Amino acid sequence: MKNIRRSLAYYSGRVPALFSEIFASKQARLKAMDYNDYWRAKGDMRFTGRCPVFAALVAPGSSVLDIGCGEGTTLNYLQNKLGTKGTGIDLSPQAVEMALKKGITAFQGDASSKDFSVSGVYDHIIISEVLEHIPNPEELLEKVKGKFRTSLLISIPNSAYYIHRLRLLFGRFPVQWAWHPGEHLRFWSLAEFGELLAGSGFEVISVKTHSGFLFLHGVWPNLFADSAVFEVRETKKCA
Repeated sequence: MKNIRRSLAYYSGRVPALFSEIFASKQARLKAMDYNDYWRAKGDMRFTGRCPVFAALVAPGSSVLDIGCGEGTTLNYLQNKLGTKGTGIDLSPQAVEMALKKGITAFQGDASSKDFSVSGVYDHIIISEVLEHIPNPEELLEKVKGKFRTSLLISIPNSAYYIHRLRLLFGRFPVQWAWHPGEHLRFWSLAEFGELLAGSGFEVISVKTHSGFLFLHGVWPNLFADSAVFEVRETKKCA
């Protein structure tokens, strides 16, 4: 009950911000969608709310490949908390340079390229807030098959989040980008993304949320979670 009262008090104080999220327009902060400029503007995040979610799903000391690692926030967190052996790949040389400065093993690579491939096998593969940025996520999902032993962990934003639904209700398109409208190319509700995974040959083990509306993001994630982490494995083939 105390947590509910605290949450209600928090959101009652955010009414102006919520009003803005639903009705306000948003201006691009970059002239063009360039991921080097994106990371220069965004800077070093150090921590995201997804980090503890990934940590709860990754085994201590395990090997982790982070596709679209950005500046290495997730891998750095896992390394410090769990002693994981991490490797990162990112499109942006600027992001890779930032990751290397943290002591992360990182390489430049375009996960949306036809020539992209994963070398080696890892205990876990993470694809965090990446699939919505590329035109062909189905191809990337196919390429990671057989490349992880324990789990594939995928984080996506939820296009069916209640704020986005309210924007549509009042005649405004949902805003899911931070710096430029060209950031996101694909859009899913959490329910639809689960269907995509099933159709791509994956089984969803769990869906974890960490933020959204009050405590309801964990109760009704497709409506009240702003994003989610899907823990998946390849669907077992019948003999």
